[in-house]
Formats: sequence, structure tokens, C-alpha cells
Amino acid sequence: MRVDRLLSMLLIISGKGTVTGKELAEHFEVSLRTIYRDIDKISEAGIPVAASSGKGGGYYIMDSYNIGSLFLNRDEAHTFVAVMKNLHGLFGRNEAFNDIILKLEHTYRQEPDKDKLTLDLSHFSMEQEIKEYLGIISKAITDNRLLVFSYINRNMESLERTVEPGWMDFRHGHWYMIGFCRVRGDYRRFKLVRIKHLEQGPSFAPRELPDDRIAEIIEHSYSQREIQVVLRFTSRIGAQLTKYFQKEKISRDEDGFYLVSDTFPYEEGLLKFILSFGKECELLEPRELRAELQQYMQNMLRSYND
Repeated sequence: MRVDRLLSMLLIISGKGTVTGKELAEHFEVSLRTIYRDIDKISEAGIPVAASSGKGGGYYIMDSYNIGSLFLNRDEAHTFVAVMKNLHGLFGRNEAFNDIILKLEHTYRQEPDKDKLTLDLSHFSMEQEIKEYLGIISKAITDNRLLVFSYINRNMESLERTVEPGWMDFRHGHWYMIGFCRVRGDYRRFKLVRIKHLEQGPSFAPRELPDDRIAEIIEHSYSQREIQVVLRFTSRIGAQLTKYFQKEKISRDEDGFYLVSDTFPYEEGLLKFILSFGKECELLEPRELRAELQQYMQNMLRSYND
């Protein structure tokens, strides 16, 4: 939008001190004539933009004018810039991130060696393919374009999906894409590590449904597949359980063991999660899942029989 360009242009001039019309035209990928018109509009708004000619000349804002703080104090802005820079690194070239970082960096000048926050929102196993997918999905959300891909479900079956992307979600160390699946006829959450051969499709008309309502639909769908599970942990790992479970779900029995009673999605990932605790954890209930876990471990052991 032109208003966004005018604000970004104002902050660039303010941040650099002096900038030429050619530099602005190249940055915004517009003609010099457009830049001249935009400068006139900024001046009409009462912002004193002046111009100097000759070598080292260009547009600048007169010293008597001070650009406001955009309602953030300096520390808040620096923290937000750190978050946005990390996201920018994951999503690649994204106009929204570029503009936000530009506006904040040129409004709140960072002092040398004052970076107090470093973030890494990638998963430890994040491959380059997933980072590319983040950029593709982000662009598709912005442009209202369909996404077509193969998706490996919890039963390790691959099925082609066509999805109207809504937003992205980062939880428990993994990235997800939320959208309306035209194959299932409902909203779904897709784990990026299970997506293959991702491509953009044609444009679509966004559905008029609030994000909170979509989230409610998705959570209801997952809750229908949940089961109540009781786990028993040794005292050796008990103190670490709050890293994995809510505190109110944890109790201790008279023998010193820690008990966790909670609901989980009924899928293969649940068995893998329980096994990740090794001999420190025992599945007590439900009995059907306990039998399934025993069979799962027996199948694992067969792979190691000589």
C-alpha cells in the first residue's frame, strides 16, 4: 500500500540522514517520478523533507523535526526486532518482516554490543527444505493461494492434499500450518516435517470465519481422538517431569513413584513419546494401550534378532 511506502520512506530518510531519489526508487522498485510524488505527499503532511544537490546530496529531514516513538520504548523495540529478525531468517524474503524490521531499526537506533536477546525458533532437526516451506507457505497466506502437497499421516500413509492456508503455528519445537483441507472438507493442522512436494496453487477466496473459531474446530477434532493415560515414573526422573507435563497432572504415591494422569492424542507418536523416557517410565493405563505398547516393543526387538 502507498501509505506503508510513505512511512517506510520517511523512516529510511530519517535513519540514513541523507538518501538519494535513485536509492529510494531501487529500494521500493518504483520509478523516480513515483518517488518525487511521494516526497511531495510527505511534505504536504507537514513533515519538513528538504533536498540538497551535488555530490553527497539527497533528501533529508530538517533537524527541527523529531519522529515519534511508535508507542514502544527502546528496550521493547529491541526485543521485538530480535524476534522479527529470527523469523525473517526462517521465512526468507517477506515484505511484512522487511517493513517491520526497517521501521523499528530506523526509529530505535541500537547501541553497539547492546543485544541482550538471542532467539532460535528452528527445530533441532530442521532441514533446509522445511525453511523453504516456511517461505512458500508465508507467501501463499499473504497472496491467498492454495497449497498442494503430499502429507504423511499418523499411520504413515501419504495422501495428496489441497489446502487453503490460514496461518502458521510454532509449538513444542515444531512448525505447523493451519488451513482448510479441501480433501477432508474441514480445518486441519499440518506438521511441516510431514509435508512433501509442496507447491503453490491458484488463488482462492478466503473463508469468513474468525481465527478463534477455526482453532476451536481444530481442537475439537483432536479431542475426539484423545485417550486418558496414566504413567508411572521413577523418583530419578520425577523432578524433571514439569518439563513435559503440567504440574497439576503430576502426583506422588506412597512408594515414592511419580504418577502422571493426562489425555493424549491416540496415535503412534504417543507410543514413541512414552518410550522416549526409557526404563524410567511405565504405562499403567489404559490396558489396551499397554498391550499395544508391548507389541510395539516386540516388533522393535525383532529387528535386532540375529
